[in-house]
Amino acid sequence: MRPLKITITAFGPYRDREVIDFTELKDNRLFVVSGNTGAGKTTIFDAICFALYGSASGEDRSDSKMMRSDFASDDVHTSVELEFELHNKQYRIKRQLPHVKKGNKGATGEQYEFFEKTGDGEIPCVDRQIVSEINKKVEEIVGLTQDQFSQIVMLPQGEFRKLLTSQTENKEEILRKIFKTEPYKWISERLREQKKAAEDEYKREASMIERYIKDIQAAIPIREQSKLAEVFSQSQYNTHQIVEGLDVETDYYLMEMTINKKRSEKAEEEYNQKLEDYHHSKSLNERFLELDEKEAKLEKSSLLIPSFKEKEIQFEKAERASKIVAYENQVNEWRTDERAKKQALQEAEIALEKARVNREKAQTVYDIEEQRKGEREESVRTVDRLYEYLPIVQEIDTKNSELLRIDSQVQKLAEDLEVNKLYISAKNIEKEKISTDIKKIEKLIDELPTKQVTLLELREQVGVIKDYLKYFQDQIKLQHDYTVKREGYLAIKEQYEKLEESWISGQASILAMHLHDGKPCPVCGSPEHPHKADGQDAVPTKEALDAVKKDLDHSNNLYRDAAARFNTNKEQLEGKAKEVGTIGYQVEDADNIYNRIVKEGQELRKEVDGLLKEKEKLTTLKKSLETTENVLKQMEGTREKLSLAHQEKVTLFVREKAIYDEKVGRIPDEIRNLATLQKQIIEAQNRKEKLERDWNSAQRQLQDSKEAETQAFTYYASALAQLQESKEKKERSETQFISEWQKAQFVSEEDYLSAKLPDSARKQLKDSIDDFNKNIETLKAQICELKEELKDKTKADLDLLTNELTSKKTERDIALKALSDSEGYQNKVLDLRRKILNTEVTVAALEKKMNMITDLFDVVRGQNGSKISFERYLQIEYLEQIIIAANERLKRLSNGQFILERSERQEARGRQSGLGLDVFDAYTGQTRDVKTLSGGEKFNASLCLALGMADVIQSFQGGVSIDTMFIDEGFGSLDEESLNKAIDTLIDLQQSGRMIGVISHVQELKNAIPAILEVKKTREGYSRTEFVID
Repeated sequence: MRPLKITITAFGPYRDREVIDFTELKDNRLFVVSGNTGAGKTTIFDAICFALYGSASGEDRSDSKMMRSDFASDDVHTSVELEFELHNKQYRIKRQLPHVKKGNKGATGEQYEFFEKTGDGEIPCVDRQIVSEINKKVEEIVGLTQDQFSQIVMLPQGEFRKLLTSQTENKEEILRKIFKTEPYKWISERLREQKKAAEDEYKREASMIERYIKDIQAAIPIREQSKLAEVFSQSQYNTHQIVEGLDVETDYYLMEMTINKKRSEKAEEEYNQKLEDYHHSKSLNERFLELDEKEAKLEKSSLLIPSFKEKEIQFEKAERASKIVAYENQVNEWRTDERAKKQALQEAEIALEKARVNREKAQTVYDIEEQRKGEREESVRTVDRLYEYLPIVQEIDTKNSELLRIDSQVQKLAEDLEVNKLYISAKNIEKEKISTDIKKIEKLIDELPTKQVTLLELREQVGVIKDYLKYFQDQIKLQHDYTVKREGYLAIKEQYEKLEESWISGQASILAMHLHDGKPCPVCGSPEHPHKADGQDAVPTKEALDAVKKDLDHSNNLYRDAAARFNTNKEQLEGKAKEVGTIGYQVEDADNIYNRIVKEGQELRKEVDGLLKEKEKLTTLKKSLETTENVLKQMEGTREKLSLAHQEKVTLFVREKAIYDEKVGRIPDEIRNLATLQKQIIEAQNRKEKLERDWNSAQRQLQDSKEAETQAFTYYASALAQLQESKEKKERSETQFISEWQKAQFVSEEDYLSAKLPDSARKQLKDSIDDFNKNIETLKAQICELKEELKDKTKADLDLLTNELTSKKTERDIALKALSDSEGYQNKVLDLRRKILNTEVTVAALEKKMNMITDLFDVVRGQNGSKISFERYLQIEYLEQIIIAANERLKRLSNGQFILERSERQEARGRQSGLGLDVFDAYTGQTRDVKTLSGGEKFNASLCLALGMADVIQSFQGGVSIDTMFIDEGFGSLDEESLNKAIDTLIDLQQSGRMIGVISHVQELKNAIPAILEVKKTREGYSRTEFVID
């Protein structure tokens, strides 16, 4: 790759459009980039790397968003356009970054282009001008990844020295990127995961055996003198011994189960019999107990008869007292009214006093509120100040809502991207299905051409046979016609010949009549006529002969035509017969052959029609496949658009958030939130209104309290009059009440009051008397019945029966438990034995698998004597070839003093080894670490390694053409002799066809190299460039 021209716009320190035309160098392939610190020398190399790969050359400048020039105008987009030559082809690539213009919400202006330049114009290098396709195409054309390009073409400050002085781990990472050995690292990581999984699985299964063995002692009792007890008494035992002990326990519990089953069955039978006897005796004793209880209850009830007699007297007095209740109620009502009136008078007195107190309090409150005039005015000012902040905070709140909306849009676009991904996946599945169907149909219709040819052959064969059969039928008809026409013709011919003979004879006699001796005959010319013809009686006329002749000619034409048609058809029939024979059939069976071929053709026609339909279906499927592929292509484009929209929304969110934060900063912390401000406004408004309400309330309450005091005095006077009236009415009702209880024969009011009962109590008393009498009669009848039932029967000893039943139940439960225990122990023994044996087999297999994976992992990761991993083992080959190529130049640069060697020593503290570098010093005959080299010596060694790596990469990657190298700094550490040799090395490189660009402040270097790219800062702070060539 050789750069031809680079155009930098708003990039780094370059404010405007800066064009660097490398063709101005002409034959000067070696040039120095010179300028003050910070002028933008390295930025030129960053721009080349950015144009090709989308990011700058050094690790600390890899973020492309930081590349925009601080001096650029808002309407100028940051872009780099590079024209370069590779393999005799010229290319143009452009990358333009988006940015948010003033007044816009989203970033705009993003643009990417990659074209091949030809004599007829430009040809796109990619189907779609998007970042992913351009990056992929650049790597394909250049043949280098960005890491490789930065290591061997673009050598940024400090970067290319890493390969020389870094630790093995760092070199491993560098070589991994350059020679793409990551898959071998992944193998190690994958084996690590498999090893961990295998170890965990082995430990888990191994622990299960120990758990099962521990479960034995918890699951079953260990019998003394048993095989299992003997095993557990040992300090060491194995699973085989455990299994043997479990086998002995299995036999023991099987025997126990048989014995315990017989015991439990016998105990169950005895218990059931005893239970039946117990229930019968218990029922009898319950009847005796019931008789005793009823007799006792009757005896107890008899004792209550005198008391119920007294209740009957009480009921009669209560009935008399019920007729006087109305007069008592009237007395009580007036007594209650008197108390109420007294209470009302007291309340009126209290109210009057309270009204006086309230009036005094209201006067005090009024005086206090009158003094709070200043607070009321301050509350008005507070509300006005808070309302001034309200529009600003509302704007902030609106901006916050907008941020939430944008964030929602970001989430929605992310969801749309996911839906798009799922849709693309579904369409890919649909595409696969259509492709599968196409392959099936294509396989099916492979036979179509053969069947079509066969059908065509059958058609030709049936056509030949059909023609033969047609000619055969025609031949029969033509032969008949020929025979008829021939016979007709022969008959007319015979008639004509006879008639002609008769006519000729007649003509001779007529001529003879005109012959005279001595006169020549008009026929023969002879003058003598010895035999003249005799005359005929009836000579046919010439007209009659001509008419027959005409009929004869017509018949002859018909006959000849029939003969011609007969012969022609015969020839054609014979020809068709030969054709029938040629296609392999006998004409004698032509009818059957014809029918058979027609049937075969019809069946084959159906097959061909079916295949033709499949062929049409194939065409439809192919169109569907094309449609699906187009849809997929569109969806891919949609995904790119969604991704871009998502990125734009994220950028918009960040920008709007910054605006929001700036506005928020202008508002006091406590009221930045709209709800908080509104709350404070409400609180301030409420305080203002409260102060106003308190003032209004104080005024109103003072007025109300004065009115209430007046009203309370009025109420007091009225209550006093009502109390006097109530006393008089009470006294009249008391006199009448006394008269009435005396009439009812009550000795005193207390006698009446003690006799009086409520209606419910009187009813309850009457019901209790009736129920008592009824209960006495019922008990007497029930006692008689029970005595009759239990006559001649005695009570059973239930305590004895209960003890016997309990004993039998205990015996049965013990037997059942013994049976259950033996069955449970038997099942547990068998289950544990099975689990131990199965787990032992699994553990053995897992141990074998774990050991195999562990051994393989240790080999691959470098856990060996040499501390070299599998990936590093491969990288060593690359490194050694790089060292060989580097030493060819280093020998000359160091006057043969130094030779790089791969270090065989192991790193300290168990670190990975194999990629360390040593230097052999020919002057001392010693080998030492490259870190002991001086700064200049390190630069020479690093430069040689970089050049050696370039040579190795070109040899490993066919088609890679490294025609350019850019070196950033490092020459200042060289002495004069080393600098001269370094310059000689660079000259040798450029003489081999490479273009070498060097960033350096070293004056000797600038003096030695005639071409200089000057980078100068303007007074405004941005930079410009210019080639200076001596």
